[in-house]
Amino acid sequence: MGEEAHFYSNAEVYWRDVPPTVDGMLGGYGSISNVDLNGSKAFLKKFTGEGDGKAGTTCALDCGAGIGRITKRLLLPLFQTVDLVDVTQEFLDQAKTYLGEEGCRVGHYFCTGLQDFVPEPGRYDIIWIQWVIVLPFYAGHHFPQCVCLTWSPSCSF
Repeated sequence: MGEEAHFYSNAEVYWRDVPPTVDGMLGGYGSISNVDLNGSKAFLKKFTGEGDGKAGTTCALDCGAGIGRITKRLLLPLFQTVDLVDVTQEFLDQAKTYLGEEGCRVGHYFCTGLQDFVPEPGRYDIIWIQWVIVLPFYAGHHFPQCVCLTWSPSCSF
């Protein structure tokens, strides 16, 4: 097994052992300051809506969505539809419960690693990647750049 395949295999094993709860998604921090979500919301609002160069609010993709904490509290309030992608099926199954009534606005639940996911060209106004790329770095690893570079033809910058 190559280094990259080994990296992803270890990540899948790690996430399989994490409980599908907010506490599990946040690495033992059962709650987190609203500063995180409020800052992300302010950031997104600068780049979405009406006007030249702004992204629409039709559909967002939540990468490394877990149980949908960011989908529920950040993306669904701002977008008509949100798709979730995560490597752990148990998390996506729990997301359907965690999201409650708003879950009806989820378009797709994709169970795959980001390294294998290919965004549908033109579908997403915003592709949101929060903490997923940062976490491996803090663990002494680097998220392979090839994933972001592979996606770039599907995205407008």
